[in-house]
Amino acid sequence: MNIAKVSRREALLLGISAATGGLLLGCAVPRIVPVGSRSASGSAQLNAWVSIAPDGIITLITPGAELGQGIYTSLPMILAEDMEADFADVRIAFCGYDRAYNNPVKGYQATGQSAAVRGYFPLLRRIGAGARDMLLAAAAERWHVPISECAARASVVWHSKSKRKAGFGELAADAARQTPPADPTLKAVSKFRLIGTRVARKDTAMKVDGSAQYAADLTLPGMVYAAVRVSPVAGGRVVRLGDTRARGASGVLDVVRLEGGVAVVAKGWWQAQTALGLLELDFDGGAIAASTDSIDAALHSGVSEDGRVVREVGDVEAALHGSARVLEWEYKVPYLAHATMEPMSCVASVEGDRCTVWAPTQGPTVAHAAAAKAAGVPPENVQVHRMFIGGGFGRRYETDFVTQVVQISRAVGLPVKLLWSREEDMTHDFYRPAARMRYRAGLAADGSVLGVDIVGACGSILARMRGGLDGKADAMSVDGVLDREVAIANLRISHAVVESPLPVGMWRSVSHSQNGFFKESFMDELAHAAGRDGYEYRRALFAGTRQGVVLELAAERAGWGVPLPPGRARGIAIVASYGSIVAQVVEVSLQGGEPRVHRVVCAVDCGLAIDPHNIAAQMEGGIVYGLSAALWGNITVTGGAVEQRNFHQYRVLRMNEMPKVETYVVPSTEPPGGIGECAVPPIAPAIANALFALSGKRIRALPIANHLQVAEDNKRHR
Repeated sequence: MNIAKVSRREALLLGISAATGGLLLGCAVPRIVPVGSRSASGSAQLNAWVSIAPDGIITLITPGAELGQGIYTSLPMILAEDMEADFADVRIAFCGYDRAYNNPVKGYQATGQSAAVRGYFPLLRRIGAGARDMLLAAAAERWHVPISECAARASVVWHSKSKRKAGFGELAADAARQTPPADPTLKAVSKFRLIGTRVARKDTAMKVDGSAQYAADLTLPGMVYAAVRVSPVAGGRVVRLGDTRARGASGVLDVVRLEGGVAVVAKGWWQAQTALGLLELDFDGGAIAASTDSIDAALHSGVSEDGRVVREVGDVEAALHGSARVLEWEYKVPYLAHATMEPMSCVASVEGDRCTVWAPTQGPTVAHAAAAKAAGVPPENVQVHRMFIGGGFGRRYETDFVTQVVQISRAVGLPVKLLWSREEDMTHDFYRPAARMRYRAGLAADGSVLGVDIVGACGSILARMRGGLDGKADAMSVDGVLDREVAIANLRISHAVVESPLPVGMWRSVSHSQNGFFKESFMDELAHAAGRDGYEYRRALFAGTRQGVVLELAAERAGWGVPLPPGRARGIAIVASYGSIVAQVVEVSLQGGEPRVHRVVCAVDCGLAIDPHNIAAQMEGGIVYGLSAALWGNITVTGGAVEQRNFHQYRVLRMNEMPKVETYVVPSTEPPGGIGECAVPPIAPAIANALFALSGKRIRALPIANHLQVAEDNKRHR
């Protein structure tokens, strides 16, 4: 069956199609409701679909976006397990935008915050089990035997008594006439054969042989190319545009004004990009001419105030007043760019009152809305096709590049491929917020904690995305600032929203990226103040919890307490995020005044481990990403404009700097947690804690390299 010939709406309305000789099926689900709304049970509405061709090939229409995190393998594994399908028979296909594919965790169609597997896991199990039961029913009907005498395994249905068998492809047309079960029986976890094993990724061959389609690969008849230049200061406007020379350049077709910038359209992308340099272009500089120092001062003022209370238990002020000691520490982190390997790109075609977009997007829901608005057409006339994504990390939640390409296509009346330059990508990001956090802790004479007061300050991602907070506290900005498993009788957590001159957005692990550094630095300082070993201090706090198990595993495998060679030290950190717990132990030294990470031991409890091999790969990838940010990541601002334009100014980890990474997965039968983002938060505090153990210097601000002597031979990276 060619699923591309079955429209989304037909699939949703009909559910079953027997005319093709294959099976298109879905599990019985509640009716589809508008985006963001919820049923009485509190679950977001979602649907997912399976096709089975006569030759036995099974196609899963995947609702999530593949950004390299492996969900185009993990999601088919979930389906195949309860379906009793041979994993080799399963294929994947992209779905476009449709409310039917909303993620139950998020309430809309999006991939991020490590929500794909944990969001779709229950639904895909039901769909797989429902498909299996329909196939069993078809076989029992064909053989005139009780369905209880039939069983499925490896894409084959067997009749135990007569030894008859039939492949899923043979049964597909008959199965299509069966009624989808409303409540299919799921396999016991103890009976899993596929989940928890190592399998080959479904997308590897496509990415090796070049058949995987990215936006940059797409070619349409009559397509032209666009390059853009936008005001270096957020909110800036074009006040002068001289385009005569650019229009006269080879291959140039048009110059299109955009909000805050200009696009050059040409027969080839390099022609468009080169012509940008021929424009006589001035901007008004925007409303805010901020600097790194002024931003930092505003954040410091933010944590010096009370902020809006997010969580409060007990009487914090009384506890602090009655303490033998009150300790206060303030931590800070800079803005960070996403720095995806694939800069922003998109293809669009606006024809009359219809708009089609080929978008490497993490958020089809918001991309669809942005395209409709930019094209000026009804939402029902917009189609969004998803592409493979060369790194997202939250950046492709945004829709600025979608809006641009649609506006350009509408202006020129042709299909347009938009490719950003690296410089445009680096200087026009939606950055991880610069942030500060102040911790005050009241200690008893024996070092035990009587009360804690926490105040954070940063630009609000939620406020930007929602157009304000309606007087409510920004709880997301303080996610993970203290573990709920740590029993503190008197606790207050507050947050002050400090307006950011740069647009802020989701960055890999979102608020946990900075709050993990804040919290685990604070925990290490508490341990030191109490005269305790950092690991033993945490171990006592987490005794009897899942965190405790993860912590002990990481420490054990790292050889915590075993002497290291002179000039090396260990640090430890543990952060829970998105349903998973990750503990990391690092070994560091100082070489030429610069930190060198030699070894990272990582233990993770992500609930039921779907694909342990991919989990290890995601831990390694998250550690690399987090190492780059912890050691060197820093977006600075002068006159409201970002100073870093490319990787020579925004240093990332190189192959020769890669430490040895060991990953250990805690066996668990808990529901799956997230994995793609969860390795990032612990790495920065683990390094900082190790450097304190090594040098006695406490690092309370990132990047770490800014607070240590930088080796002369590394100055070229600045």
